Amino acid sequence: MKINNYEIADFMKQLALLTKSELPLPEALAQLAGENKGGKLKTLIQELSNSADKGKTLSQAMGEHPDTFPPFYIRMIALGEQEGTLSDVLYELAHISRYQYLLVNMVRDVMLYPLITIGAAFLVLLFLCYFVIPAFGQIFNDLLEGEPLPALTVMVLAVSNFVRAYFYGIGVLYVILAGAVIWLFCNKRVGNKILLKLSRHIPFAEVIFYNFGMARLCSLWAVMMCRKVPSEEAFPIIAEVMDFPPLSNALDNVVRKCRNGEDVKQSLQAESNISRLLLIMLANTEENSLPDELDKLALLFRERASYGYRRVGMAWEAVSLGVMALIVGSVILFMFTPFINILRIF
Repeated sequence: MKINNYEIADFMKQLALLTKSELPLPEALAQLAGENKGGKLKTLIQELSNSADKGKTLSQAMGEHPDTFPPFYIRMIALGEQEGTLSDVLYELAHISRYQYLLVNMVRDVMLYPLITIGAAFLVLLFLCYFVIPAFGQIFNDLLEGEPLPALTVMVLAVSNFVRAYFYGIGVLYVILAGAVIWLFCNKRVGNKILLKLSRHIPFAEVIFYNFGMARLCSLWAVMMCRKVPSEEAFPIIAEVMDFPPLSNALDNVVRKCRNGEDVKQSLQAESNISRLLLIMLANTEENSLPDELDKLALLFRERASYGYRRVGMAWEAVSLGVMALIVGSVILFMFTPFINILRIF
């Protein structure tokens, strides 16, 4: 059962409030299940409640739903249960789940506008190539009486002839691609994973993934420090939930070096993909202040990701408008340039 990250974040925040009020876990889960109107989330909470009624801990109950709760969540909740800080851990995990929700929605928003614009432009181009351009081509040939057509007009007519020759095949391909795009944006369970993988290769999008990755690194490391988890145990867990392969690989290298006895800070220093801001902060902050400073740095990286999202959105809007301008401009020049020759003849 797959629930989106926003619903998971909301569920964990509500559960944190109830557990903080010292309400027993089975009762807290039963109340949340009763308040939900229905759907997958209600079913999930009810199953967790049933497991809690049988004496299972929250981490054990969540472990029965690996599609919804990744190993990192279960480990952190198990730590919270052992330390008696379950409500604090749930708050922190709710915060982390919102990161993932924001990242996915940023990616969807960045990709949606150019896909719609370029798709509409391509549809208009097909219509013009099949119905409008051939008629104008015939008019130009009749009026010019054997005079050569301008190079741009010849090129546009060649494109039009190609579209007319393979119109049904192109139409079928367009429908298939449009259907695939609609499926990607509607099927959130599989589509989000595919969109995240595809969007990593989109020009200008790296700034979003990198800054969100750094924000997640700082935030999760702060959580681990508060839970007294050693760095050599914390970094493999953090690497598992990274959505940006360069950072995940860097953390894997750090883990390997730490297990060989190297210092964490020196290991991070050797990785070019780790932000210099993090390294400077580590070098100039006392150990007991690190969790608070890491949280502040995570906020800075989230703000950078938001600014990057706006820049990427503007860049892709410019690309989309450029494609539209190219199509419209080509059609206008196709119709205008032959009239120069026609006026010269007459």
